[in-house]
Amino acid sequence: MKGANKIGLWLVELNPKENYGIVRCSHETKEIIITALTLIQEINGTRVIISPVKTSGTIKSLKENTIL
Repeated sequence: MKGANKIGLWLVELNPKENYGIVRCSHETKEIIITALTLIQEINGTRVIISPVKTSGTIKSLKENTIL
């Protein structure tokens, strides 16, 4: 992703079998990133719907409090 480091976006975990992923971003860009993710309609020719489910202050608490 070109320019991802400028907005503090990092893919932490991706599990295509379970249809989830975890992205890391700064709290300052969270709303922008959520909006951008919901606008994605296709990845490598495959139609997708990306629906952010949960946000958390830390990745550790996200993993502890979410059944993935």
